[in-house]
Amino acid sequence: MGSRRLSAVDWARQSIAAVALGILLVALVPVTIGTVAYFAIGYGPNAEALTTVEGNEAITIERFDRGTAVRSGPITNNTVGVVYYPGARVNHESYVPTAALIVTERHIVVVIVDMPLNLAVLAPNRAADAMATQPAVESWNIAGHSLGGAMACRYAADNAADLDGLVLHAAYCDVDISHSDLRVLSVLGTDDGVLNADRERKHRALLPADAEIVELDGVNHAGFGAYGPQRGDTPATREPSAMRADVADVTGSWLVRPNIGTTNETTVNTTANESAKTSAIYTG
Repeated sequence: MGSRRLSAVDWARQSIAAVALGILLVALVPVTIGTVAYFAIGYGPNAEALTTVEGNEAITIERFDRGTAVRSGPITNNTVGVVYYPGARVNHESYVPTAALIVTERHIVVVIVDMPLNLAVLAPNRAADAMATQPAVESWNIAGHSLGGAMACRYAADNAADLDGLVLHAAYCDVDISHSDLRVLSVLGTDDGVLNADRERKHRALLPADAEIVELDGVNHAGFGAYGPQRGDTPATREPSAMRADVADVTGSWLVRPNIGTTNETTVNTTANESAKTSAIYTG
C-alpha cells in the first residue's frame, strides 16, 4: 500500500502540537536555568568572617577539588578528622569560620565538602573522597548542618565501621543508627526557626542511647555558619561570631574528649560561654 497522505486537518493538528511542544521547551529553559542558579549561588560565605580566618596565621586553610580543609597545626597520629557536609543552598566555605574555631588549639582537621549545587543530597558519599585528602588521619568523624547533617547520618549508617562519631548541627537522623557503636553529638539552637523541633525530638529515637543532645541559648539556624540571615529563620539576637563560638566550643570539646561514657544529668557548659547550655542526654 502507498503511504497515506496527511489531510489538512491532520497536518494542522501536528503543526499545532509541534509548536506547543516548542513553546513548552523554550519556557522550561529559563525555569531550569533559574532553578540551577538558585541552588548554585546559595548563601554565603560572609566575606568579612572568611577574610578574618584567612588572615589568622594560626589557622591553615587548604583548598582542593571538592572541598576545603581547616586545621591549626600539623597532622599527627593524634589528629581527629571531621568531614563536614554543608546545609542546603549554603556555600561550603561558609563553615570555614566555625571550623577555624573548632580546630583552634586542638588536634583536629575539618574537611568541609563542596557539594554539587550546594546540596548534600546530590553527593551523600563524598565523605570518602574528603578523607582521602588527609591520609595520615586515623580517626574520622562525620558531621553536617541541617540537610547536610541528615546526609551525614545516612553516610554514617552505611559506613559506621569506618567512623568514630557523628555530629549533627541543627539536624536529625532519618535512618536508624541506634544500635551502632558511633558516638553521637547533636547541637541545637533555642532560636532555630528552620529546623522542625517536633520532628527532631521524635527522631531522637533513631540515635544511640548515649547520644549527647546540646541546646545553645540564643543560637538560630544560620548561627552554625557564616552566611548571613536565612529565609524562615528566627532573626539573630546575638552576634554571629558569638553563636559560632558556642557551636565550635561544644563541638571541638566533644571531638577531643575521650569516650568515657555519659550521664543522664543536665549539665551546664561554662568552658567558653555560660550561655552554652547542655540539655539532658537522651536515653531512649
